Amino acid sequence: MRKERYSTYLRFFAQDDTFRALQRDLIHQFNGKRCVVTGGAGFIGSNLTAALLAGGARVTVIDDFSTGCRHHLPSSTALTVVEGDLCTLATLKELVSNADLVFHLAAQVGNLKSIEETETDARINVLGTVRLFEACCGTEVRKIVYSSSSAIFGEARRPLIDEDHPQAPASFYALSKATGESYASLAAELWGLPTVSLRYFNVFGLPMEDNEYTGVISIFFRRLIVGEPLVVYGDGRQFRDFVYVVDVVQANLRAALRARPGQVFNIGSGRATTIKELAETMIELTDRDSEIVFEDFRAGEVRQSLADITRAREELGFAPAYGLRRGLSEMWRQLQTDRDAPEELAGVREIDG
Repeated sequence: MRKERYSTYLRFFAQDDTFRALQRDLIHQFNGKRCVVTGGAGFIGSNLTAALLAGGARVTVIDDFSTGCRHHLPSSTALTVVEGDLCTLATLKELVSNADLVFHLAAQVGNLKSIEETETDARINVLGTVRLFEACCGTEVRKIVYSSSSAIFGEARRPLIDEDHPQAPASFYALSKATGESYASLAAELWGLPTVSLRYFNVFGLPMEDNEYTGVISIFFRRLIVGEPLVVYGDGRQFRDFVYVVDVVQANLRAALRARPGQVFNIGSGRATTIKELAETMIELTDRDSEIVFEDFRAGEVRQSLADITRAREELGFAPAYGLRRGLSEMWRQLQTDRDAPEELAGVREIDG
């Protein structure tokens, strides 16, 4: 996605009823707050950064730009961008010392990628997290919101996955996120850090750069636009809980305001969609005639994933505003407004847990 395109997405959010309600009811509470967003040039991070700036916050983004992009970030005098790796950044302590709130989204994401690049996964996701928590010790930071993943649960043992569901990581990425959660919990207990963890299920939306590890929705959009078949691994009956990125931003903001130190919340839509249903829905919405092709199931992926979001509803006031169909329709509409929509598909992203 080129730099001039990002304002298009900001205009879309500003015109959307849900985003306007989010501004009225929530975003304005961040006016004047000093916020640090690690991984702020990434998919979820850039959306969160835009929301915080819209609410009048002063935001410092820390990103090594290994996957995030500078042109995902809006232009604002209230935004400071620091390029660096959390594991080595010399000014980390100084940066968080000046913050009211810290949102930790920096990570290497991907179940399959973690199996191929295990050491890198552990360094970024575990060591980087530990170093950030250490830097926050002795500061006036009021809340640290840690981005975790539903991947920590592994294969579901019951239809609805609540926060107490047994954990059985099936990839090193999942293991690194579970480890980060454990550090967050112990940091709250032993150091008194105001940490809270959010377990994202399958987040989708705009923007993000294209790579071979992007999720199924981005892959399907790319294939649909060029008329290629949609490849489904396994029988297609495996299901996911797809949650729109605007709702994930809402969850982060609510957690920063309302969560208690040490708490953990599942963040999803609370609705299950099979991969076969997803493929059929996307073919219908885009009015394309692509076929669905089934191939062998891939290692490191779970068959069932559906969030029980009762705790987030009751304690944070979290209420997902977007169903899958609405989110996909909004994405497709936005992509179609660009004259070179095929190029813009590099801006579609979904995180698999």
